[in-house]
Amino acid sequence: MTSALLYLPYLPNISWLQSFAKHESVFIEREENFVKSTCRNRCEIAGANGKQILTIPLIGGRDHHLLYKEVRISYKENWQKKHWQAIRSAYGSAPFFEFYADKFEPFYEKEFEFLFGFNLELHKTTLLVLKLKKEFQLTAEYQKELPDGIDFRADESSSTLKYYQVFEERNGFISNLCALDLIFNEGNRSREILTG
Repeated sequence: MTSALLYLPYLPNISWLQSFAKHESVFIEREENFVKSTCRNRCEIAGANGKQILTIPLIGGRDHHLLYKEVRISYKENWQKKHWQAIRSAYGSAPFFEFYADKFEPFYEKEFEFLFGFNLELHKTTLLVLKLKKEFQLTAEYQKELPDGIDFRADESSSTLKYYQVFEERNGFISNLCALDLIFNEGNRSREILTG
């Protein structure tokens, strides 16, 4: 049985989802120190003008010496409204936006105190929408290594998986975007595309 140890991203990109989907046993690191400049608090979408990075602001900014599960989200600026407007602008004309938007919009209305908690609930919703019925475990202590498994915590690799994108004619295909890109463009085919 193959196992994978993964970090928990804001909205997982295609490479992360492929790693999650292909391993029989998945552990998500809950006890790690927060790692700056990673997908833990940012994701990438494709808008009319190309790739766009959405970043969740954090209390204390980039100066973190905390466990990831202790990092708090900042609401000094209305980032939720900005993120949802960017998502709606990018995917409003995508074939499946109206079908799935109501699953994700509540995350941009409700305030969560901790980044890890926000990401975990968003992750569960993403898995439900993708129909990826895979159990995963949160680590109870920091894992220096994963015996008999693969450690993807530092993995920021890309994916060559291709599928329809609403602005592909204008910008070319943009690889390894967040799960919303696949979901809003391909809908109920998303799981098959990921695992096929």
